[in-house]
Amino acid sequence: MLSFTSSSLRRIATTLGITCAVAIGCADSHTMTSPAGGGITTSSRSVAGSWTGSYLAFESTCAGSRSTATFQQTGSNVTGSITTADCGVSGSFIGTLEGNTLMGALHLEGCTGGGVSGTLSDSGLALSIGDMTKPLVTGDRVLMSGGSVSLHR
Repeated sequence: MLSFTSSSLRRIATTLGITCAVAIGCADSHTMTSPAGGGITTSSRSVAGSWTGSYLAFESTCAGSRSTATFQQTGSNVTGSITTADCGVSGSFIGTLEGNTLMGALHLEGCTGGGVSGTLSDSGLALSIGDMTKPLVTGDRVLMSGGSVSLHR
């Protein structure tokens, strides 16, 4: 039979309490938090609405095209679509706006890649879209070359 002293029981209880606190605090390792009143701040700027402009592919597969985008924004979360008239870019966008920086991804059916980064300024929105591949069909061969998008309201 085991016997415990009151000090060993306190040590066990303290250890269990710390273990539970760590387990609860790390339950979702994909979430970052900051102390109240500090850390990351969200921008009061918005990309919500309709945008028009131009797309220029990084490779010569498409000389360029008219481009449109429509975004919805809730806090720093941004969703929407980006489309080109002639270069085959047409997909849904999911990302975040932190300050003047827009980060996310363009999703085209069956494709991977398409990371998007950009900067919001008083004159417009400048985006860079990464290459898209379709691994199950083309392996690592680029299916659609990424490019730069210049948009204005």
